[in-house]
This record gives sequence, C-alpha cells and structure tokens, in this order.
Amino acid sequence: GFERLLTENLSVRGGYAHANDPVPGSTLSPLTAAILTNQFTSGVGYRHGRTRFDVAYAFDPTATGRVGQSSLLSGEYSHSVVRVGMQTLVMTTEIRF
Repeated sequence: GFERLLTENLSVRGGYAHANDPVPGSTLSPLTAAILTNQFTSGVGYRHGRTRFDVAYAFDPTATGRVGQSSLLSGEYSHSVVRVGMQTLVMTTEIRF
C-alpha cells in the first residue's frame, strides 16, 4: 500500500492485499465462507486543526469456493458452490484532545 501527502492537510491512500484461501473445501459452508483472497483499497484523509476526516473504499472481487464431499456432520453442503464478494465504504472523524 501507499500513502501520499498532496498538501500539508490532504492525503491519499491506496493498496492491494492478497491472502491464500484459509478454508478447506471439505469444510466450506455459506456460514463460514471466508474465502476472499484479493482486496483493493483506496482512501483520502483531510486534517483541519485538531479534526481529521477520512473516507475509505475497499473492493474484494467475487471469490468462488467449491465443495466436493463435505466433511461436515450431515454432509449437506456436498457438491455445492459458494460465491462471496464484498464492497466496503467507511467514513470516520477524529478529534484530538
């Protein structure tokens, strides 16, 4: 990732993160679909006196997980597919005392 000051009070940020899929296909279910592996982020921050305003956006492209024979007790997710994607927008304000 990076952060760059454009002026004394204005900064921009961007980044990329990659992780390996931590969930084995044999135990994957829609309730534990933590299969996201790539994330792109951007943001901007503005400081005015003791106050700071930040806006950030993150995009996780859709990831697909496939289950062959499920190892879960009932086997109800055998031969299924789970797709997960996510977008996040965060706005924060900070006041220093």
